[in-house]
Amino acid sequence: MQNFTEKDINKLEKYLWVKPSPWESETILWEKIWNFTEKFIKVPWVLSICVCNSLAMNAAHKDSDIDLFIITKRNRIWSVRILMTILLMVHRQRKTASQHTGKFCLSFFITEDKLDFKNLAIKNDIYLHYWIQTLKPIINRENIFQKFITVNTWSRVMNNLNSEIHLNKNKKFLTLLWDICEKVIKLFLLPKTKKSFQKLWKPFGVVISDTMLKFHDQDRRKEIRDAVLWRK
Repeated sequence: MQNFTEKDINKLEKYLWVKPSPWESETILWEKIWNFTEKFIKVPWVLSICVCNSLAMNAAHKDSDIDLFIITKRNRIWSVRILMTILLMVHRQRKTASQHTGKFCLSFFITEDKLDFKNLAIKNDIYLHYWIQTLKPIINRENIFQKFITVNTWSRVMNNLNSEIHLNKNKKFLTLLWDICEKVIKLFLLPKTKKSFQKLWKPFGVVISDTMLKFHDQDRRKEIRDAVLWRK
């Protein structure tokens, strides 16, 4: 377990331009998030959705987007990804290369059996530690967010979220049908996703698997760690 001092965290917050309270532009984004939460709840197989990165940290600026971290049911990561993408495209709220400000970025998915982030952490990963601490859950089903926090005790995260939204139990036929859909969707999306990964020269921080989809092609954790912890 890596222990970071209060001084380390203060330096990190200064480096990230974390503010003591959100700006008006951030408050507007949060209003948008709560309005969309009712839509996100209707997407099947979503266990948790958290706001993450700059907006969750009070470090966003007027041109920031809205990054989401999503936990899905086992064997449903590709299905949830395409359903969330379609939902945001229909409402014209998906982040694109030409439309960035205030749009939703589907940058990080994991399944319920990939909660432990130890293997994702780099040495002295102060940013990941802080990232987990500052996650802001807007949906929490089956107590999954608390499970995520418990598994990642190495990050010393404290969270008092008690709300829970229950999933309806699915019939066996529907489960089988979605198993087939998941395979079909993966066959469609995986080649395209890997092609984009190759075009970007396999950037550090991108993960493509059946349990984790992490699309941070500009993962700055090494840069931030070196600047905060090792720079005199």
